[in-house]
Amino acid sequence: MDTPDTILKTTRLTKRFGKRFAVRDLDIDVLRGDIYGFLGPNGAGKSTTIRMVLSLIRPTAGRVSLFGADIASDRSVLGRVGGLVEKPDFYLYLSGRRNLEIIAALYGAIPAKRIDEVLALVGLSDRGGDRVKAYSHGMKQRLGIAQALLPNPDLLILDEPTNGLDPQGMKEVRELIRTLNAERGMTIFLSSHLLNEIEQVATRMCILHRGELIVQGA
Repeated sequence: MDTPDTILKTTRLTKRFGKRFAVRDLDIDVLRGDIYGFLGPNGAGKSTTIRMVLSLIRPTAGRVSLFGADIASDRSVLGRVGGLVEKPDFYLYLSGRRNLEIIAALYGAIPAKRIDEVLALVGLSDRGGDRVKAYSHGMKQRLGIAQALLPNPDLLILDEPTNGLDPQGMKEVRELIRTLNAERGMTIFLSSHLLNEIEQVATRMCILHRGELIVQGA
């Protein structure tokens, strides 16, 4: 049963491709204020789960609820969610700021000052006017997080946000996650295959293996 503090809940969530189960009977719950670590090796079904949560693909069976609403019947709750799924894509010949302006226009009703706010949050204020093709991998990852933050979401979903980053870049992303959670009260769902990364920031976590839940807890 969902409680007022349940932000995300999956019930027997399943995705099958042909005869192969990518996710099978997955039951997880993310509570308000969590930094929830979604841990598992590559190929465990983490990105598939996230795509179902964000309604990018349909589950074979099971249910996803966000803020107490079943997304199969009420997709409006997705407006309270920001997501970065796998590698962020941008128009490389445009500036970081211009990319965010285009995305903000697609969202609608996002004020121009919000772009300045998210660039500052991810530490790109001084590089927002540069073309994305001149960005390092870490800067592109941070711009992807800025994109996810544009609607000022209540739930932020990050799929392997430190993937491919050097140690300094990983540290910056960890600090950003902690800041968003502690200072802005944002609930964060953090997917990773790196136990050390999850251990350093998560308040609750689960371990996924071959699409099935192994353990969930503090």
